[in-house]
Amino acid sequence: MKKLVTLLTIFCLALLVGCGGTGTSDSDKKKVKVEPKASNDSVKVEVKSGEYSVIPEVTKDDSSTLALTINVSNTGKEKIVVDSYAFELYEEDNGEKIKAEDVYNRDINTFETERLSAGKNVTGTIFFNIDPKKDYKLVYSQESYGDSAEDEDIELDLDLSKYADSTKVFDESQKAATAFIDVQFLGKENEDYDKLVGNNKDETKKEILEEYQKENEDMLFSELDLKDEDYKKSFDSFTLVQGKRAKFDKDLYAQFDDQAVVSIDIEEALSDYAIEELFYEYEEKYMDSSEDYEGAEKYAYSKYKEILEKSKLKGESEDLLLYLEKKDGKWNVDLSLDDNKYVISAFIGDI
Repeated sequence: MKKLVTLLTIFCLALLVGCGGTGTSDSDKKKVKVEPKASNDSVKVEVKSGEYSVIPEVTKDDSSTLALTINVSNTGKEKIVVDSYAFELYEEDNGEKIKAEDVYNRDINTFETERLSAGKNVTGTIFFNIDPKKDYKLVYSQESYGDSAEDEDIELDLDLSKYADSTKVFDESQKAATAFIDVQFLGKENEDYDKLVGNNKDETKKEILEEYQKENEDMLFSELDLKDEDYKKSFDSFTLVQGKRAKFDKDLYAQFDDQAVVSIDIEEALSDYAIEELFYEYEEKYMDSSEDYEGAEKYAYSKYKEILEKSKLKGESEDLLLYLEKKDGKWNVDLSLDDNKYVISAFIGDI
């Protein structure tokens, strides 16, 4: 698995950009509901929206991570400090305090020590690990500049039932990832593809076929004069056999708002190197009875599907990450992202 700092750099840039500052993004507009707000003499705090999320190295197995997007307005006369440590959740039954989780990246603003002048406001997202079955109050403790005494804490009641439906998207993104893998890499039909996946099926398959062709033109089929239709036929054989033989696990690794990351642990799959090794064995077997080298290559190619079915399988040493983004109600896989390129390479044999 990649180092957390590297993942969070990519993940947060993709998922959390737009959370800081005073503006409201299109995504925020979609999520805004009538939420709790409260104020004292100098500060107004409003929960703009909330949702459950999955954050790498933050979300625990026995908890749920609640993301609250909060707006703080300085309604007083003096500058105030706003940071994530100013917010806590109080569990109402026993008074247990829950601090905000450290989800930090220099490119995002999650109330990392904002100095807010009079008349200004700031919006950011804070993450808490909670038990959804319990009741909580959100408490904001203000720190002021100047000679005046600090105002009283601001308390807001949270209705967690409002956020319950947000967990449904976890299952949806995983189904979309499964459908994408089935259709594009495994030669399988999956009815969820048309329902959940935004990638054009034929255009995406064509792009992946081009990657397969580039890979094999320089390696396995380098001495053969194959046409595009030959590569299409070979690729179809490859995906069908991959669908029968590959073994891998998938898990939701990260999700926030309209972004998701699914981790893929490939235990066994077709490997270019194993295929090439067996391909050469077939050539040698042919040459034992003939000195026709060109004929040996053609013979091995004619047995390509058989070779795929018999070649040794290999596993990927590290989990792969498939990034998805929801647009217009469907999940899209950007084939230009490096991590998604690694997924493509692995499923077409680069294990």
